[in-house]
Amino acid sequence: MLAHAEPVFIDPTTDEGFKRLFGDKVNLINFLNIIFRGRKTITDLTYRDTERIGATEEIGKVIFDLVVQTSTGEEIIIEMQTSTQINLKQRMLYYASKVISDTAPKGNRKAWGYAIPEVYTIVLMDGFHMPGGDHKTYFHGIRPTNYIFDCWIICL
Repeated sequence: MLAHAEPVFIDPTTDEGFKRLFGDKVNLINFLNIIFRGRKTITDLTYRDTERIGATEEIGKVIFDLVVQTSTGEEIIIEMQTSTQINLKQRMLYYASKVISDTAPKGNRKAWGYAIPEVYTIVLMDGFHMPGGDHKTYFHGIRPTNYIFDCWIICL
């Protein structure tokens, strides 16, 4: 008789668990396709630099947990939050706007034509609920603009 192995679970709220789950390209593509629910199909992606330097020292820098770019140019930010964030929506909007502004060339903006990529922010929250939301909803969508920015907040 074969012995059954105990199942192994990876905790995405730890640094190691987050890296093991989302540092694997196949796992991340499958996860994102589940989140997008057919609205988009991701076939490939590139891991991007997670640190964005501010224009001045006062502005400082933003460090993301994970940023990827899809093969069609969309940027996806994935954040893990394990403590209550009072201004979570505003912070995620700021993070996405930082990614958008970093796509602008330093010169010749007229030729660029403001070709802004779509930016998606996915926040995995553990141990608390969406500020201002009810405790029964585990999937929140935020859409402050029509097409450039989407944010999904998932309560674990």
